[in-house]
Amino acid sequence: MSLGSVSNWPLFVFYRGPELTRLSEFKGKRLAIGREGSGTRQIVLLLLRANGVEPDSNAQMLPLVGEDAVNALLAGKVDVAFLTADSARPALMAKMIRTPDIRLLNFTQAKAYVRSFPFLSQFEVPMGAFDLADNLPPKPTATIETTVELIARDTLHPALSDLIVEAAGEVHGGASLLQAAGEFPAPVAHDFPLSPEAARYYKSGKSFLYRTMPFWLASLVDRLLVLIVPIVVVLIPALHFVPPLYAWRVKSRFYRRYGELIALERSVLDDPSEQNYVEFTEKLNAIEKGLNKLQMPIAYADHFYALREHITYVRSQIAALRRGNDSPA
Repeated sequence: MSLGSVSNWPLFVFYRGPELTRLSEFKGKRLAIGREGSGTRQIVLLLLRANGVEPDSNAQMLPLVGEDAVNALLAGKVDVAFLTADSARPALMAKMIRTPDIRLLNFTQAKAYVRSFPFLSQFEVPMGAFDLADNLPPKPTATIETTVELIARDTLHPALSDLIVEAAGEVHGGASLLQAAGEFPAPVAHDFPLSPEAARYYKSGKSFLYRTMPFWLASLVDRLLVLIVPIVVVLIPALHFVPPLYAWRVKSRFYRRYGELIALERSVLDDPSEQNYVEFTEKLNAIEKGLNKLQMPIAYADHFYALREHITYVRSQIAALRRGNDSPA
């Protein structure tokens, strides 16, 4: 994933001889195109091949870069020197542009390059950029540029992504000959998609946690939120079932004793003998004693006293039944 662009890389082409306007005119010349494996060399070779300039075929490619390329051009050992932002120091470019017979290539086809290669953009060297007193270059000069991007694995932690982009702003956010202050880092991506975390940072800055807390604490809280939020999402719907479940749990204690009371009353009604009555009385007393020891919330006191009234009612009914059975016919 891309974390955005951190700088631009204009391509500066200095050459010796009469004025030229196209890269295709470098056929048969000695070209300093950068060291093997460098980004400069890859871009230059791509552009030269698009113009029909091939190494070891119709041009001589030399692995010279920076000051070595400049010295070789000044000494007449090469005809063209390709420089990019990492090697094109203002002092070197000012030195070359003051040298007679050395020119800075004006990319008259810059728009065509931008259309042909999406990773390129047009860049204009302002008039007098290298020397205000002598007005060098004497007129605005068009060239092309690419950008340097920060690339990371898509598993990079969002907190680290924020820190990296923030550090890139401290390193690359200043003004220079090649860029305006605050121009970089920027949410510009080419070959890789822009990271969602980086896009969020460019839009709204650091998250609230990392703005208000030390990094270690914000990182800890961020990780805890990853664990807690899914749990809360599951618990909130589950909490709707807690009150009914609790009410059923408390009421079930009364329901169980109601069941015992009904079964006990029916057993006496079916067999109103003295032995069965004595057993009924013992069990009824046990139910009442257990009820008095029952722990319950005050909100369910009405169920408690209602059950006690029902126990008293059953006791009186069975007592009346017994008196009726003991009376003479």
